[in-house]
Amino acid sequence: MMNKARNALQPPENLFGGVLLAHFILFLHVILIFGLGVCLFFFGGVITYLPWVLGLGGVFIAGSAYLWWKHIKKRGKRLKDILKDPLFQGRTVEVSLLGGLASLKLGQSQEPLAIPHEGPERPKQLMDPSAHRAEQLADLARLLKDDLITIDEFLAAKKELTGQ
Repeated sequence: MMNKARNALQPPENLFGGVLLAHFILFLHVILIFGLGVCLFFFGGVITYLPWVLGLGGVFIAGSAYLWWKHIKKRGKRLKDILKDPLFQGRTVEVSLLGGLASLKLGQSQEPLAIPHEGPERPKQLMDPSAHRAEQLADLARLLKDDLITIDEFLAAKKELTGQ
């Protein structure tokens, strides 16, 4: 009986681990709430000052372009003359801003397009049945001329197309 009383007064062996885990979880919650507060403060500040950031960025870009243009004019050249320089022949000049978020390419690109483009595609239209029959007859005549079908096959297909 004395043994049972002593065991009831002693904490279980895993109690320290449970308390440590509870403190760790509480610490993670505090860090999460602190991180959310920092994010709200940061993004709230960005949204509040977004017009200033965009305005000053635009002024910086415009100022850089003006200083570059002034430098080009001082040398007595034009952009067209600079692009005709042998150094740029067969190359493109790319101006990237904000790590490539905005870019401008000048010159003819020698690289193939990432997505092939053959030009504007004709709109699909329904073909007139008589025109379609004439096209099929022309195809049959070409096959006969190239000796890919016999005269009997040609006549049979022609009869089927014309319905005679």
